[in-house]
Amino acid sequence: MKGKFTYLSPLSIGVAAVVATPIIFTLYSALSTDAGLWTRLYDTRLKVILPNTLKLLASVGFMTALIGVSTAWIVTRYDFPGRKIWEWALILPLAVPGYVLAYAYASIMAPGGVFQSTWTSLFGDIISPPNLYSFWGVSMVLSLVNYPYVYLLTRASLLSQNVAYDEAAKTLGVSGWKRLWAVNIRLAYPGIVAGIALALMEVMADFGTVAMLRYPTFTEAIYRQMTARFDPSGAAALGSVLVLMTFLLLNLERYFRSRSRFEQTKGRFRTYIPGRLGLREGILCNVLILFILGIAFFAPVSMLLKWSTEAALSGGLDSRFIRFTYNALLVSAIGATVAVVLAVPAAYLHARKPNILNRSVFYLSTLGYSLPGPVIAVGLLLTAGIIFPWLYGGLAILITAYVVRFIPVTIHSQDSAISAVSRSLEDASRTLGTGTWGTIRKILLPLIKPGLLTGWVIVFVDCMKELPATLMLRPVAFDTLAVRVWMETSEALWEMAAPPALLIVLAGLVPIAILIRDKKNKQRRI
Repeated sequence: MKGKFTYLSPLSIGVAAVVATPIIFTLYSALSTDAGLWTRLYDTRLKVILPNTLKLLASVGFMTALIGVSTAWIVTRYDFPGRKIWEWALILPLAVPGYVLAYAYASIMAPGGVFQSTWTSLFGDIISPPNLYSFWGVSMVLSLVNYPYVYLLTRASLLSQNVAYDEAAKTLGVSGWKRLWAVNIRLAYPGIVAGIALALMEVMADFGTVAMLRYPTFTEAIYRQMTARFDPSGAAALGSVLVLMTFLLLNLERYFRSRSRFEQTKGRFRTYIPGRLGLREGILCNVLILFILGIAFFAPVSMLLKWSTEAALSGGLDSRFIRFTYNALLVSAIGATVAVVLAVPAAYLHARKPNILNRSVFYLSTLGYSLPGPVIAVGLLLTAGIIFPWLYGGLAILITAYVVRFIPVTIHSQDSAISAVSRSLEDASRTLGTGTWGTIRKILLPLIKPGLLTGWVIVFVDCMKELPATLMLRPVAFDTLAVRVWMETSEALWEMAAPPALLIVLAGLVPIAILIRDKKNKQRRI
């Protein structure tokens, strides 16, 4: 039994090395550059993008907390008609990438568009219409697509609270408003902060939204530094700053997530029973949630559906569109399959033999998901330039970027599924003379098939949505759906960008459906 993991350990270490190499090369290139480059970057880039990024993080953090916490409170503490529907519908904006929402509103709010015509009819020239191409426009778009992170974790925290704490405070004469902040919000605080941290990591990783709405941040600057100025050292230096900021948020999220569980030392655990609202309050809650979902999901998706229908009827969906769709499906399927296969050794060792080495390998293998696409692309380009120059211009480097970026999703999915399988089944298989690989293939993989499939689907959809890494690493003339959305919107061809954007959104609904199904199954078991 001692040597049963002999062949898995080198494989898992190799996967961790593949994930860590782009990060190492990025940091090494940044640290080895001369001071003059840093001075030039500060004068031309950092003194603009650093305050912009910090302001954006503060704004989106506040707005996602406001929307996520308030909606989670409404659906967990009150009972009203439609609550069961809204409880899951509030997750839908996760299916819409930020750059798709930015594109939808850029077309809706374009001069002579639906929004400006309506605004002029209501206010005339007295009040100028809001400008989407501004700090507040970018903040709104990124808040609408990322608030579900805060909503999901806050909702989970509120549902896990013991009503006894609130009752004890009420018995002591504490007012409802004070109980809200001193008991409910305080107990949900770790979940709230973890959700905000996840949302902010997505903000720092975003490229399409800030580039489309012309708001310079780190990701946009890294992309321009690499593609327009052909300056890998400058891109790596900017990427290293973003890596440090991302790691700070990642560790903050993990710290608060580890504190999101508390133990009740005595007494019986009782959950909150949602209070029944009156007709007026119920209508108000429905209107509020419908307004949030209307601007975050229903309105932009309706416009995408309208434009896509018009494009189909006018013959806009030609053979090129089929080729873009095929390219996106091809690289996404390959990336998801490779990620699922490579994740097996690290997930298995972490679940079955969680020593220091395997935990370290597991941690290194999951770093990529917290890194923005441009940083991974720069790291891979630097790595290829020094070690693997033959990777330039091929699909292999793009697939590698997808694997590095999204393998953490399937590793976590497999780790959870493997941990739920009894070890006695594997022990019995080995007692009968089956080796480690045979046991994994014949016993374990069939049992964790749902976890494998879930991880594959999520990685597949994430690959379809990935924009900056695809832009920087794709072969010449190899366009995917995400790339076509970017290129068509860059030319203000709104209707042409609608079909690929709609397909990306529809693909993004699949993981949401899986998430809803899994949560409902868990609730039934409870």
